[in-house]
Amino acid sequence: MQIRKFLLTGLSLLTLATPLKVHAENSTTIKLPGNQWRVGLDTIFAGRMERSANGAPKYLYGITAGLGFGFRYYINTKDELQTVHLYGEAGTTSIIYPYIGGGIEYDLPVGDDITGQTGAFSIGGGAYLFSRFFGAETIFVPTVSVSYSFR
Repeated sequence: MQIRKFLLTGLSLLTLATPLKVHAENSTTIKLPGNQWRVGLDTIFAGRMERSANGAPKYLYGITAGLGFGFRYYINTKDELQTVHLYGEAGTTSIIYPYIGGGIEYDLPVGDDITGQTGAFSIGGGAYLFSRFFGAETIFVPTVSVSYSFR
């Protein structure tokens, strides 16, 4: 039930942050970086992702499961979709509590598009250190993730 609330909240916030048009003398469009949306059961459960032309992920940013903001950078050894991708990630939970971690991810194409540009499923796992500023200890959390990216 709480995961559903988090997903709905995250999708609502991202919907509000989609490209907005400002009506003025010269119409301006604000475009978010990234070429795909991504949702799933992950530390960053809703956000924008950038993929290379061959489907390898470059970066991901968005709303974290703790209702903060996170950024993930992929360290690619092969420029292709169907391979193991290492990543490093940092962000916040509950808006102010920082975390840092990393992991691996494997992407699977959807349909006939082997580059994953129209959509891809991702499975993976990682290890994270979550902390709180005001005297609380640092907590180590291993994770397993499943997500879907789409245009």
